[in-house]
Amino acid sequence: MNPVRLLARPMLASAYIANGIARVRDPHASVDSTEAVLAVARRVVDVPVGADTIARASGAAQVAAGALLAIGRFPRAASAVLVSTYMLDLAGDALNKDRAATKEEKNERRATMVMRTSMLGGALLASVDTAGQPGLVWRAQHAAEDLRKNIEKTSAKAVDAVSQR
Repeated sequence: MNPVRLLARPMLASAYIANGIARVRDPHASVDSTEAVLAVARRVVDVPVGADTIARASGAAQVAAGALLAIGRFPRAASAVLVSTYMLDLAGDALNKDRAATKEEKNERRATMVMRTSMLGGALLASVDTAGQPGLVWRAQHAAEDLRKNIEKTSAKAVDAVSQR
């Protein structure tokens, strides 16, 4: 494994794991952002759980996916889970942006938004990192191309065999 990946994945994962542990321990700290997204979701579907349960589940998902990313197991899937949990946070922050009353609160929200955006960017990069191996789309395209070529060769041979008779 590339030494940069060996170091970068645990470094990125550590922040998600720490955030996830904090959410599991105290889900009320992130209830505001979760509640805002939940209110929008409840307009469309019936969500039978509260914001604290969703915050705790999101935290548990961050811990699990962060651990998988840190040890290099299923890094793309783990990163996709981390992206989805942070998208929930960013959406909640965007919906709650008008709640900050003082200048200090606005600055704190801005700093949190920048931090979450940068962590989201790191997770997005990790979700598309194939570690130097061809991705699934590339493999599928080349397999289809090889199959097409094999069919053309086989059909050309069959036409030649029929025409020689």
